[in-house]
Amino acid sequence: MYKVYFADRSIAVVPLQWQENPCSEDVYYKVQPGDDLSQLPYWFEKADDITSLVVEADDPAEAFAQMISALKVEVAAGGLVRNSRGRALLFWRRGAWDMPKGHQEKGESLEQCAIRETEEETGLKNLSLGSPICTTYHTYHNKGIFVLKESHWYRMTVPAGEKVTVQTEEDIVKARWCGPWSLKRLLKKAYPSIRDVFAAEQ
Repeated sequence: MYKVYFADRSIAVVPLQWQENPCSEDVYYKVQPGDDLSQLPYWFEKADDITSLVVEADDPAEAFAQMISALKVEVAAGGLVRNSRGRALLFWRRGAWDMPKGHQEKGESLEQCAIRETEEETGLKNLSLGSPICTTYHTYHNKGIFVLKESHWYRMTVPAGEKVTVQTEEDIVKARWCGPWSLKRLLKKAYPSIRDVFAAEQ
């Protein structure tokens, strides 16, 4: 499945007869031969009466590639950081709880990008990179250009006693180490894609 967020709304591209976690707000559409899916993001952005669109396709990967073909794609990577007590790091940015991530630079691997951006945004210096978790997608506009952010997420750990120093120039206001109970509460005010990363981590 491929899921693209438009703020708190989404398009999911799935195989035919997809039945996982159906929701009463879902609107379903089956891809037909000759459909121009490249215009779907533009149409969906204006269709604010639809919260969740589920697009069923014979080949979801091909349908997704066509759907995003007219958007500018920016690749990013970041980390779900846990300390030696198993607590996860969240920080408050632009009105929601978020995690460290940033744009991939030329010649840089996704793993290198994830570590660099996490170090820059948190001030942590002894990060250990773990396995990939998932890839999330969300859209935004930048100087009139419709952009798709493709974010690759990795597990990361850090020793006890590491001090977090947030990068305020990236609009990060505060950071918090979260145990299971506080994490459950704070994720209600997190970006939807961040909640998906935690769901995929399990």
